[in-house]
Amino acid sequence: MNLKQLDVFRAVMQTGSTIGASGVLALSQSAISRQLTSLEEEIGFELFRREKGRLVPKPEATALLQEVGELSDVLARLKRRTDELSAGRSGRTLIKMGFPHSLTTTLLPKLVADFLATQDQVSIELVAGPYDMIERAVMGRSVDFGFVRLPTEDRGLVTMPLVSSGQLCVLPAGHPLAARETISADDLAGTDLVLLGRLRSSREDIEERLRRAQGAVRCRVEAHSVEASVALVAEGIGVSIIPALIGSLLKSDRVVMRPFAPPLWSDYGIATLREAPLSRPILMFIAMLKERLVGDGVLTKPI
Repeated sequence: MNLKQLDVFRAVMQTGSTIGASGVLALSQSAISRQLTSLEEEIGFELFRREKGRLVPKPEATALLQEVGELSDVLARLKRRTDELSAGRSGRTLIKMGFPHSLTTTLLPKLVADFLATQDQVSIELVAGPYDMIERAVMGRSVDFGFVRLPTEDRGLVTMPLVSSGQLCVLPAGHPLAARETISADDLAGTDLVLLGRLRSSREDIEERLRRAQGAVRCRVEAHSVEASVALVAEGIGVSIIPALIGSLLKSDRVVMRPFAPPLWSDYGIATLREAPLSRPILMFIAMLKERLVGDGVLTKPI
């Protein structure tokens, strides 16, 4: 077995599907399936039951998950160490940072370019994935710091709060509710919804408010990224509620975004290890990041 197979197995276990793993690892769904099948062939038994297009973990998969996670973390630390040695030979300082996919394709490219323009002796490696993966990357020392949702699931991390974000309601262009300045849970009664994954704490808060307003929640599609949610709304499948922090960075003439009111605030910040103080270049980068995240201060605000 190889590291890619283990990464695929871990991502499928975390997200519950090949589609979710595809988003986490930035691989095609067919590539995810091939790697998973190859792993099962090598170890000699199936890890999942295939039921109506779903992957249901067998007890063997659950038993292997912790071991695979520990091995992946060790290999990540080894790669990080070799990268550091390589950067040292070139005379550069290597900064490794973890961010959610949505930010790596929107806010970060321009921010990284502006930062590197002032730091000619710095190199950067961007690690992208969901928030729980970023936390593990920090704990495993495969990144220097990670951008996470607060509070973190691993309370052993040191956190630096940066910004609090409200929610945006995403509507297909021309939707009757697009004429409103804000959208409430009452407005969405009887509306088909595209909601972000059940494992997100903000999903629980949103569903609770929707149930209080209308009883049943009509979730037609569950998505595992903000970009996917917006794309599904653009096809007219339903209405979505997404973090304003990321939604405000996505532009499409096929959807309309309105503040979800009253706001449901979620906090975000930087996670590090207590015994790994941040360097001056990293602190400079974080200061630039915070300035750009705050935006107009209406649906995002510093904390």
